[in-house]
Amino acid sequence: MTQMLELTLSKISKMIPKRLWNAQKGDFGRLLCITGSRTMPGACALSTKAALRSGAGLVTVGTAPENPMRLAGTLPEAMWLPLVTDADGFLLDVPNHESLEPHLRRANAVLLGCGMGVTPDTKALVKWILHQAKCPVILDADGLNCIADCIDIEGGKRTDWILTPHPGEMARLTQKSISEIQAERIKTAQDFAAKYPVTLVLKGAGTIVAQGKNVCMNPTGNPGMSRGGSGDVLAGMIASLAAQGLSAWNAACAGVYLHGFAGDLAAARYSQQAMLPSDLLDCLPSAFIAMEQEQSPQFL
Repeated sequence: MTQMLELTLSKISKMIPKRLWNAQKGDFGRLLCITGSRTMPGACALSTKAALRSGAGLVTVGTAPENPMRLAGTLPEAMWLPLVTDADGFLLDVPNHESLEPHLRRANAVLLGCGMGVTPDTKALVKWILHQAKCPVILDADGLNCIADCIDIEGGKRTDWILTPHPGEMARLTQKSISEIQAERIKTAQDFAAKYPVTLVLKGAGTIVAQGKNVCMNPTGNPGMSRGGSGDVLAGMIASLAAQGLSAWNAACAGVYLHGFAGDLAAARYSQQAMLPSDLLDCLPSAFIAMEQEQSPQFL
């Protein structure tokens, strides 16, 4: 029987463990982000900063070789892994296996796809990574587009794969129209998550999270978040929480809720009209402070 679960700040605060006084960076996971390309460094930057802001202990970014020079100054906490690209600046497949293998072995979660592009090589690389990874994988944007024609990948029936499509990407994954998906968002998400099965985050107004018999609709967020880049922020947040040891369900629910919460704070500060996805990053600390206050009532 399907369970429609309610998300609240109090429930989210219980999903994310309180940090112990003697914690060190190794306690909060290694996240490997394989994101970006020569022409799309912004998706790499937004998802990486969101991951860092969301508490991952160590974040390594595999990306086009131009991007570390472009982004390291604004993201000094990240570690960079320059990868081999084609003439257009998109990642190649086989030439990057040797560099990626040791990082995949150590990773506690992998974020795959933001700004990666869709080419024969990126499609092959995404499939190779999915077979190699022994940890949760968060597939977003072009990571999803790269497997849209072969979603039922051998060995891919894993609930610790978190897929984060918007309605257009969901249409490509299901071979349905966007209008069909939007007309039955909950059923579409549930059916897809049950068929493969994966943990599905169907983005949009009232983002749906579905896994097995569990489903929830997120109550936070606003139309000001309807801009390119908001999804990159969400993907980085979910991946960071998964790397810290949260289950796929908890990482998806907590990431979606806090992403929308930060969006509501940004709208209050900048207006829905003027707010940008990068403003969500600036508002994340306030969202996490509110969550930590739920964990520590004495500070309210």
